[in-house]
Amino acid sequence: MKPVVIKRDGCHAPFDVELIAAAVGRAAQAVGQGDLGLANSVAMAVASELEGRAEVDIHEIQNRVENHLMASDDKTIARAYIEYRHD
Repeated sequence: MKPVVIKRDGCHAPFDVELIAAAVGRAAQAVGQGDLGLANSVAMAVASELEGRAEVDIHEIQNRVENHLMASDDKTIARAYIEYRHD
């Protein structure tokens, strides 16, 4: 069962692992890295952690993505993702 995501404006949307991969991929591209392996692995890890949940807040998803990126070997992508999220 995929959770429903509660967005910033309060509306609900179905969880989409591809959106996570795309966001991390954009962060990787912003720092000149085209390898989407990290983006896909982070997206799948977050999806796995949320499996079985009925709903989840977008901020929790973003925090989980940040945590996985910070635990990775490439902190530059983590920084780009965090800066993009902050802006």
